[in-house]
Amino acid sequence: MMNIEILRQTAQEKSSRIIELRRQIHQYPELAYQEVRTAQLIQKELQQLGVEVHSNYAETTAVIGVIHGEQSGPTRALRADMDALSVQENTGLPFASKIPGKMHACGHDAHVAILLGAAHLLNQLHHELSGKIVLVFQPAEEGGGGGRKLVEYGLLEEFGIQAMFGHHVWSNLPEGCAYATRQGVLTSNSDAVFVEIVGKGAHGARPNMGIDPVIIASHYVLACQELISREIAPYDPAVITFGKLQAGDTYNVISEKAKLEGTVRTQTFTTQDFLEKRLAEVLTGITSAFRTTGTFKYVRNYPSVVNDPQLTAQVMIWAEEFWGKEQIATVSQPSMVGEDFAFYARKIPACLGLLNSGSNEDLHNPRFTINEGILASAAAWTTYVAVRSTEFLENLH
Repeated sequence: MMNIEILRQTAQEKSSRIIELRRQIHQYPELAYQEVRTAQLIQKELQQLGVEVHSNYAETTAVIGVIHGEQSGPTRALRADMDALSVQENTGLPFASKIPGKMHACGHDAHVAILLGAAHLLNQLHHELSGKIVLVFQPAEEGGGGGRKLVEYGLLEEFGIQAMFGHHVWSNLPEGCAYATRQGVLTSNSDAVFVEIVGKGAHGARPNMGIDPVIIASHYVLACQELISREIAPYDPAVITFGKLQAGDTYNVISEKAKLEGTVRTQTFTTQDFLEKRLAEVLTGITSAFRTTGTFKYVRNYPSVVNDPQLTAQVMIWAEEFWGKEQIATVSQPSMVGEDFAFYARKIPACLGLLNSGSNEDLHNPRFTINEGILASAAAWTTYVAVRSTEFLENLH
């Protein structure tokens, strides 16, 4: 077993570089499939380390690095997502986003920096490594399905990946907990709903002359919440949230149309099927009652991340070795968030874990930040998983 304290010390020696990388990425956030600057930074850092690099993988901004051990052994992958969000940053940090309306509000800048830090550490250890370690810097986790695209392109087969590991910074872990995960279902099915309601334009002072799509949209939003409270069992987690309502151009005109966009989160396929059907039926009923029509589109984006039970049980043993029993936890209930790490986990044994961000603000919040003190330790932990997984994967199944 490798010496954890020496690994921690080596990671701390790289801490300033890891933090510098995170801040460079944080200042220049890029949305899904637009991560050109970020990819160039990653490619340059890996090439300086002498790591084998595959750029623009799957005709995207993805960067794949391969570290070859001195001995034969299994191939495992470590994944970090690269994309940012359409959020106006409000942290007041000296290295805050320089791009208006864009922000790393989900911590992907930290994910990239942590994996680059692990690349530094693994490169120093390559004489002691067995097999191959594939570093997957993935685009478009935030709704763009980058993980799906890489899997469909043949990433797992091309590099012979036998298992995948990843993590996400997290804001609401128990106090004092550094790392957590769970066997089986970790996240939810994450779907999107697109609705357009047809109205009839009129003067705002003469509503009787028109059909107000904003009123109809409002009834629809409220009725959808009744599906959760009255048609889904209380013990069956489900969420319907409409994050976008768009109608009209001025204050005193009844608009011709209203558009709604929302997300649906479920944890079973049965509930997913039921809500897709009922959301469409409710729209038909409400628009009919108001003497008009609407269009409905339901898109199944990400399935649930299902952590391989055997692999995840082993990861928790390694976590106890690395972090100490008092700093790890088992996630009691699956989260309602979506994660396209799910596409890897559907194909090969995989484990996604949660790292304490040290933030008081939740993900996707304009004030979200992280405690940069975690970065070096997280890089050391990622390295530890890559090294410790060798023997386990050789004996898996």
